[in-house]
Amino acid sequence: MNNLSIKPLGDVIELKYGKPIPSKERLANGKNFIYGANGILGRTNKFLINGEAIIVGRKGSAGQVNRVSGKFWPSDVTYYVLGDKNADIDYIYFLLQYLNLSKLAKGVKPGLNRNDVYAINAPIPKILDQKKIAHVLSQSDSLFKKRQRSISLLNEYVRSSFLEIFGDPVTNPKGWGKKALKFFGEIVTGNTPPRNNNDNYSSNFIEWIKTDNIVVDKIYITPATEHLSETGLKKARFVNSGAVLVACIAGSIESIGRVAIANRKVSFNQQINAIQPNEKVNSFFLYWLFKISKLYVQNQATRGMKKILTKGEFEKITMIIPPLDLQNKFAEIVLGVENIKQKMLAQSDALGLQFQSLMQKSFSIN
Repeated sequence: MNNLSIKPLGDVIELKYGKPIPSKERLANGKNFIYGANGILGRTNKFLINGEAIIVGRKGSAGQVNRVSGKFWPSDVTYYVLGDKNADIDYIYFLLQYLNLSKLAKGVKPGLNRNDVYAINAPIPKILDQKKIAHVLSQSDSLFKKRQRSISLLNEYVRSSFLEIFGDPVTNPKGWGKKALKFFGEIVTGNTPPRNNNDNYSSNFIEWIKTDNIVVDKIYITPATEHLSETGLKKARFVNSGAVLVACIAGSIESIGRVAIANRKVSFNQQINAIQPNEKVNSFFLYWLFKISKLYVQNQATRGMKKILTKGEFEKITMIIPPLDLQNKFAEIVLGVENIKQKMLAQSDALGLQFQSLMQKSFSIN
């Protein structure tokens, strides 16, 4: 990078305060977007800014960064940044992403103090070099986001296929029979072998799955970071390939009901309830049944500080159970899409790593 200099961000950008907008000016069919800390908040016919800008979350989703253009209204929980002749707006956008401003947020309701941002030393090359770097990063980011959109479209296709075949599983317009989950198969709650005995964790005999391994929109559990020994497995609980694992204890209600399929024998902790389906239930059908019924499942959880769906509560949840031939028909659709999706996910992961590598190369000053 030519003509590189290290400067405090306060010498390069100004974080301007957004402004409140009266409720009467918020219109469902307004021409312009109102931006909050985490993206679009609503619409209005008014605008505060007309141009190229960056929205930075000030309160709530503090440090969140969004690139915007045209006429818009930044709300009072945001800052906004405008480009000028010395700062390319896209270069600054990627730079702020790289800096992860959310780590500077403070307070019970996290807030971002702009003076903390201004104090950060950052690489600021000449404007032409800024534009070149931003162009390369934009191309890489665009490829990554296109692949992500393609994956989202595949997920939506499967979701639509489920609803077409079975209808909404909660309202059950097709009148399928419903049964408690305990009739879908064997329900197993995970556990943690004693930590005071190192022999339980002394080898990689079997994966020990946690809720972190149940990832949204990944149909199979991800590889575990911790394993049990053969001794540990004797004190643990496990399921075989085809079991459906559901997050049932979490710090927030949104995490309850996340679901994934085990495509291998695994053990797992007590935050997870698993169903080993019987001969009347297809694993892929059950996976999507949980995905589409997630809110319904969450509503069964206790409402304390720690959201919990106990085994007793879990196995009483009633869900539709259509004929197995229809479940199998749907599973064929899922498997066909998954074959494509797995290739796309691998490409997406590679593109994501490429983008992060380019960001590191462009902005690291160490």
